[in-house]
Amino acid sequence: MFRGAVCWGILSMVISTGTLVAAPPFKPEQYKEVQLKALETQPEEYKNKKVCYTSRFQKAMTTFPAYAERNGIKVGKYFWLLIPPLRLPVVVKKSDEVNALVLALKAGMEVKVYGKVRKFSVPPERAMLPRYYLDLIHLEVVALGGDAEKGGDKGGDEGGDANLRPKRPVKRPPKRRPR
Repeated sequence: MFRGAVCWGILSMVISTGTLVAAPPFKPEQYKEVQLKALETQPEEYKNKKVCYTSRFQKAMTTFPAYAERNGIKVGKYFWLLIPPLRLPVVVKKSDEVNALVLALKAGMEVKVYGKVRKFSVPPERAMLPRYYLDLIHLEVVALGGDAEKGGDKGGDEGGDANLRPKRPVKRPPKRRPR
């Protein structure tokens, strides 16, 4: 009897902390495919709706505007992904899986973004800043693009800048000795 109570207690603790419980399976059919132009011009039409779209990844940022931080999007806990339309930033909470995915993404990769459109509760001070954001649920890499296809990441830490280097070494004038 006591053993059963202890096992039930441990099992309920494991379930409540989420270490043993598997995440619900991702269902892409629940998301409505939208055009980038419609999402950029009328994000209020999609408020609190699940949407998906295809675009090109630009970069990930870890710094946010002040009003985003006042909305609970803290620097150490979230990524701000620049995936057009830029009037609708993509925000995702950091985790081991997300960190690995963001490190693997290169500028120019074509990605399919799944998420829920949300409105910032604290509005921005300036009208040009976005009032809505996409709470990222799932991200798929559709195609390699830009520097990723050309092998621009072969140069080490330069990332995509390897294609910007000249093909031949630059000739420099000889050094003169002081007289």
